[in-house]
Amino acid sequence: MKTASIHEVLGSFRSGQRIFFQGGPGECLHLHDALRDDPGVAAGVDFWSCLIPGINRHDYGSLPGDVRLTTFMASPALEPSIATGRTRINAMPHSQIGETLGNTDFDAAILHVSPPDRRGLCSFGVACDTPGIVAPRSRRCIAFVNSRMPFLPGAEAIPVDRIDLAIEIGAPLITPPPAPSSAKNTTLEAIGRNAAELIPDDSIIQSGIGDTPAAIVAALRFHRGLRVHSGIITPEFQALAEAGALDSAPGNVTGVAWGGPPFHDWLKLSNFTLASIGATHAHAVLAALPRFVSIGSAIEVDLAGNLNLEWRMSRRISSVGGASDFMRGAAAAPNGLSIIALQAAGGGASRIVPTIASPTIPGTLADAIVTEYGVARLKGRSPRERAEALIAIAAPEHQPFLSRAAETILPS
Repeated sequence: MKTASIHEVLGSFRSGQRIFFQGGPGECLHLHDALRDDPGVAAGVDFWSCLIPGINRHDYGSLPGDVRLTTFMASPALEPSIATGRTRINAMPHSQIGETLGNTDFDAAILHVSPPDRRGLCSFGVACDTPGIVAPRSRRCIAFVNSRMPFLPGAEAIPVDRIDLAIEIGAPLITPPPAPSSAKNTTLEAIGRNAAELIPDDSIIQSGIGDTPAAIVAALRFHRGLRVHSGIITPEFQALAEAGALDSAPGNVTGVAWGGPPFHDWLKLSNFTLASIGATHAHAVLAALPRFVSIGSAIEVDLAGNLNLEWRMSRRISSVGGASDFMRGAAAAPNGLSIIALQAAGGGASRIVPTIASPTIPGTLADAIVTEYGVARLKGRSPRERAEALIAIAAPEHQPFLSRAAETILPS
């Protein structure tokens, strides 16, 4: 491999070029720091990435030197540069992100890979969602070759001779923040128990990111024969495997894996396949999975079951991501099930609300809504039955208000 420094690489870019860099756990902060420390080195460059809320916390569009960014999911971290227009959000379901990247030409792709194995392959390691899609569409492939990126046998990889320039590093990967204190969160535990009772043994599960989906995955430790087809996995899945809940045979699939070194060591032996968005989020693939269970969360749900995944108090804090792909997949899969879980209230306000003006996902896709107060089964129910079921799992102090609102908005 021909090697270079990140400063030499940035100095080779020109205004007007379209450059992709990895997001999620594949983000390499050497790029961010180099752009920060050398303002103007990439002025006029159109950077693209698939940054993931909750994982990627740096605002590239607010760096000095006219750094501009196109990405697909809003987050609080990007709010300043979204406001100035230096970050552009192309909001769309995750499956469409893969399709968009697969139809876009790039002047260069900045990848994050392991050192090559004896066959001359560099693994994309814990972040396979986008690099295998973007590399074939890029005139140059530039790679951070990181001695600390695990070579995962089941991960997509790139031949070393396809890498035009290598930047050799030995840097820690992005990992989750330290776990909170060991004090039990009884609300999340109750949500986890309520949701786990809906999920049969031998299901194929998918889980979104966040404390609430994580609590549901943790509550599945007494299940058996579970398999995984997900956009992301976290250490909760390792705990499932160690509890005997996961089927350890090949066939478990994810796009990215977010955790620390012990989690990476487990992945090497786990038989997980790590693949691109085209394999993890394609509707035809998901619809063919028997007993596919989509586990997600929402900011709000209204009395029709419509979901808000994006807005809180007029602030856009996230985007649809893979939720609609997985929910539509569950709706089409044989004996599929879509679960949305959320705490009944937050900040003193009910998260079950009368109506959502512009829902992210229509209520027709939600089979079951779960809070700490119980489960609302929505599939096949009339509008009034759906509202009554949702009011029953709202926080008790908000139920009278919701009942009065239901009488106003529901047909007589």
